[in-house]
Amino acid sequence: MLFSKVIGHAALKAKLIGNIREGRVPHAQLMVGPRGSGNLAMALAYAQYLLCENKGQADACGTCPSCIQMAKLEHPDLHLAFPIFFTDKVKTCDHFVADWRHAVIEEPYIDIEQWRDQLESENKQLRMGVDIAQEIQRKLSLKSFRGGHKVMVIWQPELMDPPAANKLLKVLEEPEPGTVFLLVCSDPDQLLATIVSRAQLIKVPALPPVELGEALRERFPELSEADSVNLALRAEGDLLEAVEMAGKGEEELFVFFRDWLRHCYKREVVQAVEYGEHFQKMGRERQKSLVRYGLYMIRQCAMQWQQLPDLVRVLGQELEFVQNFSKLLNERNADGIRRELETAHVHIERNANPKVLFMDLSYRMMGHLRGGA
Repeated sequence: MLFSKVIGHAALKAKLIGNIREGRVPHAQLMVGPRGSGNLAMALAYAQYLLCENKGQADACGTCPSCIQMAKLEHPDLHLAFPIFFTDKVKTCDHFVADWRHAVIEEPYIDIEQWRDQLESENKQLRMGVDIAQEIQRKLSLKSFRGGHKVMVIWQPELMDPPAANKLLKVLEEPEPGTVFLLVCSDPDQLLATIVSRAQLIKVPALPPVELGEALRERFPELSEADSVNLALRAEGDLLEAVEMAGKGEEELFVFFRDWLRHCYKREVVQAVEYGEHFQKMGRERQKSLVRYGLYMIRQCAMQWQQLPDLVRVLGQELEFVQNFSKLLNERNADGIRRELETAHVHIERNANPKVLFMDLSYRMMGHLRGGA
């Protein structure tokens, strides 16, 4: 992965490149960023630049033997660790490494749900156990193939079991010479504090709307500049969210959300049940997208309700909806509606029954919209 292929983050790229060129390479770096920010892409670009045999001022050369191998994620001094489904026979990453390489090359901004969908298993709990930590320890005890750095990319280390995390901590405390750990994380609060304290924190922020809009137009040339920026604003810096909205169309989510709220306002339980059945058939990622879209629209309504129309970022039918729905908001229900949607998103991530969840959400919305509770 070349730095030039990583969207935005120019200042961060310059800092990372500068550190390598000046010989200031920490043995462990924790690259923290929200979904769709590119923290994994940044880590892979950093690894490629570090291993490149003909480094340029602003990027790896892309043509040396190391860069050619890195393009396939097959460099002998690049080691990979990531969450997997455990079976009685498979407890390390080696069995899945070809699948992971393929998934990441196809989408360097991949998230844990997309990786889960790549694998076929009745066990839906992705995790990293002590066997993976032992695998990391074993691989890093080997000599560097090319005589330079050895890079261990650990993706989603927050999904490590406690025994695995403690074993990783020992490796971080006494690393082999020339070892560089790149821990790519979305939720550092789930990591052991001692692991966080032993790594240099690198924050990869959400993508700015302009840069995200440009990336969208590269993937979807038919998008106008205005539409791409509008999608970028809604995605709030999340490339994956923006791509999903651009690929599947936003009108479907808008119509579903608008009509569902109308039924909630009228307390039409039969129709709410029908929408719950539709919601169940969407699939988890689409369900989460709907809830995130709902949160976005409620924020727009709150801006309108607070008489801040200049901050409202919607047009056409969405603007009409915002202007009308904002009249139902008040001091008692505005925050409650937001909390209900946020709670629903958390429950979806935890594999709650979607039909039961949606019906409970519908009943709560009925109470907020009519009772202002």
